[in-house]
Amino acid sequence: MKTARLSEVCKLVNGGTPKSGVAEYWGGDVAWLTPAEMGKRITPYIAETARTITRTGLANCSARQVPVGAVIMSSRAPIGHLAIPEIPMAFNQGCRGLIPNETLDTKYLYYFLWFSRDALNELGTGATFTELSSGALANYRIPLPTLEEQRRIVVALDEAFAAITAATANAEKNLANARELEEAVVSEALRNLPTGTKSDALETFCESGRIITYGVIKLGDHVVDGVPCLRTSNVRWLEFELDGMKFIKPSLSQEYRRTILRGGEVLVNVRGTLGGVAVASEGMKGWNVSREVAVVPSASDRIDPQFLAFWIGSEESQKWLTGVLKGAAYTGINISDLRNLQVPLLPVPLQQAIVARISEGLAEARALSRNYEAKIDRLNALKQSLLHRAFSGGLTSKAAAVVALNDSFATPEFAAKIVAFAYERHVARNRVRNFGTVKAEKILHMVEAIGGIDLGRQPSREAAGPDDAKHRHATWEWARSQHFFRFNKRSGGGHDFEKLSSYSGLIEDARTAIVGSAAAKAIELLVDMDRDFAELIATTYAAWNNLIIDQCAATDDDIVLAARDNWHRDKLRFDPSRFHDAIRFIRNNSIVPDGTAKRVGGQEALLF
Repeated sequence: MKTARLSEVCKLVNGGTPKSGVAEYWGGDVAWLTPAEMGKRITPYIAETARTITRTGLANCSARQVPVGAVIMSSRAPIGHLAIPEIPMAFNQGCRGLIPNETLDTKYLYYFLWFSRDALNELGTGATFTELSSGALANYRIPLPTLEEQRRIVVALDEAFAAITAATANAEKNLANARELEEAVVSEALRNLPTGTKSDALETFCESGRIITYGVIKLGDHVVDGVPCLRTSNVRWLEFELDGMKFIKPSLSQEYRRTILRGGEVLVNVRGTLGGVAVASEGMKGWNVSREVAVVPSASDRIDPQFLAFWIGSEESQKWLTGVLKGAAYTGINISDLRNLQVPLLPVPLQQAIVARISEGLAEARALSRNYEAKIDRLNALKQSLLHRAFSGGLTSKAAAVVALNDSFATPEFAAKIVAFAYERHVARNRVRNFGTVKAEKILHMVEAIGGIDLGRQPSREAAGPDDAKHRHATWEWARSQHFFRFNKRSGGGHDFEKLSSYSGLIEDARTAIVGSAAAKAIELLVDMDRDFAELIATTYAAWNNLIIDQCAATDDDIVLAARDNWHRDKLRFDPSRFHDAIRFIRNNSIVPDGTAKRVGGQEALLF
């Protein structure tokens, strides 16, 4: 594809700021944009700005207006915020304006700059902050198809992005609901304590009545390798976030030895990111804790550490702690106040029973949260994938329309296209004889499980492995009604795939939507398998994933027991060694389940 330097197809305009102390420069009728304001926008277009300048101010600084049809991009703090002005607009020195000539479509330029943000950031220079120079931006090359093709690409991206945005908003709403459910699980269990339960101050539940907050560990003390040091960013609500973990020298760790963990302590954020509370695991023994995190060594004969963490993280306790915050610029909780937090007096066995109930509910709620987080990540990745295809010549309006149409993927249409695409891959590898209804259903299951695509299935434990008969029949019926394909019974058992009159057109849509996707990768794993081994893989994966969701042991023997003996009597026809082969395959191909795939439920018909 032909390319051009941005300076060859755009006029580049720099920004500026009138002197802040001159009143006559400010509050006029000239819209004036900053990177900070651009970062808060959720649509490309902007028709008014938070601040304005006067014509006199514009004339007395380096700022210049760009017309409607331009694109404004932040060039520092950070690089890559974008806006399309709907009125003539000026901007500060942290932005550049790009005015396209007659060979370049505005929205096409916008999408290209959005796609190129990472690459443009790499071109930034500077010690105090990274800035993209006018020269670097001017020399950056843009693919330049015909104006007609640019506009076709824009229409395609607009349609696909609208569908993705709607799906993302829905997933974010579901994620917020799932997180509210997590909080409700804790609060509900702790709200229904036995009548007449008394309470006492937190300090009375601590060893020697102490809460520890020692150790001023400065940023300069951190090293690439060394002893892990937990900070407020690592201590979240009832869990730890270990990404971005800092490490300190072993000698420094010993200097702050009073904040060295021995495992089992309750950690509470008292500065910075408030609300964080979690129990240090045995694996954290020997780690350090920064001064913003209070270490609560609980007395095991009086209180279960996990119960204490749940209590501190409960809605009631969090409200109380919010009420005792101190400080103006840098708020925090004084240790003297934390010591007085009231904690219920309950027998330890009862505390542990409450912990078990909360843990079970939290596991289910967090599995939902992880699913929605994964979906949001996939939708964001889908945007970038579409942009990549657009600017490498691989996107047509038809391709994006197919993606947009199938964004939720939970339709018989998309499932049918996966089945047809899988059939094509079996033809290409001369494995057609292995492809029937059972193999197709196992492929659909693994596309959902390891491809991370929600097809709308509700799988259950069936004789032939995880299956959703209602979803399967709806998929076959859609394919037959649209003259796409059907399965015909063989006289000797099994089914043959038959193409129908609309196959050639619909298979092209399927290829467009699936080639290069996570679904294609999942399909490829199963193509060379016979029906039995595909069934074993899907069943073993599902049983393993169930064990993780249910917080049960997942040794190889546990997995085989769940996938063979406890699945369905039909599975007993396979020797246990076949399930061990499936476990090895799953590990060797790096598709080990993590509990985020759907739970495969049971059926009354399976109780025998």
